[in-house]
Amino acid sequence: MRGAYIPPDPAPAPGRPPPSPAQALVTAKVAPPRPLVWVGSTTSGSQLWSSPVACGAGMSMWGELYQVAQAVGAWPVLTGEVPVPASWRLDTARRVADVPHLPDAEALLAAALERAPEPPAGFRTRLEPAAEPIVEADLAAGYLTLVTDAQNWELPICVGFDGVGGWAAVEHAAILRHWSQRYKADVVALTSSSVGLRIGRPPTSHDAAYAAAQEIYAYCPDVVEHGLGSLWALATTVAVSPAWSLRWSPPARS
Repeated sequence: MRGAYIPPDPAPAPGRPPPSPAQALVTAKVAPPRPLVWVGSTTSGSQLWSSPVACGAGMSMWGELYQVAQAVGAWPVLTGEVPVPASWRLDTARRVADVPHLPDAEALLAAALERAPEPPAGFRTRLEPAAEPIVEADLAAGYLTLVTDAQNWELPICVGFDGVGGWAAVEHAAILRHWSQRYKADVVALTSSSVGLRIGRPPTSHDAAYAAAQEIYAYCPDVVEHGLGSLWALATTVAVSPAWSLRWSPPARS
């Protein structure tokens, strides 16, 4: 969009940058974001390359880069208003190969659902998916970061996405892997307080949508408690849509 605000270029990390993935993107016939700035490394060995994006342009840029993500050995992710969110604890990041095993996602979600306050069921209505996949991180200008040596659900482990929503990085990864298998979920955004997913195979029946809503609520209760208000509202809108935008609200101040 002409005249759209674009945030300033990211500040480069100190030191000599590693080889840029930009040439690999060009070879794969995808125009790299410009500028593509090296903004840091993780203890997992991943390199972080970031670029500013205008409001509403992030999903489209993500979609272009996603097509070649595996080929270039990196994964694009929207990060919100900063290139490296505070929720990315880079000094605790690990390689997925160094994680002995992931927790059982269904057991994690079932336990979380038991602990959570029982939400209102609401009213069963017709399934009304959103027309376009949109996540919260694309609703304002921000940044898109390429994470090398990481793919999809591995991202929480590879960038140390730990503590958000009370989940450890390996628990986030286990749940996202479960959803990637069940719903063909791809990680689009990891910000300071949210996870954004593109869903390639959303539920198509009321029963399946309600089951998905229970898992979403177990993972991120705020989507109901500070948003939609009931499980059926979640089931018949978000759960059947091509994108899930899950945000944890900050704790209320006493």
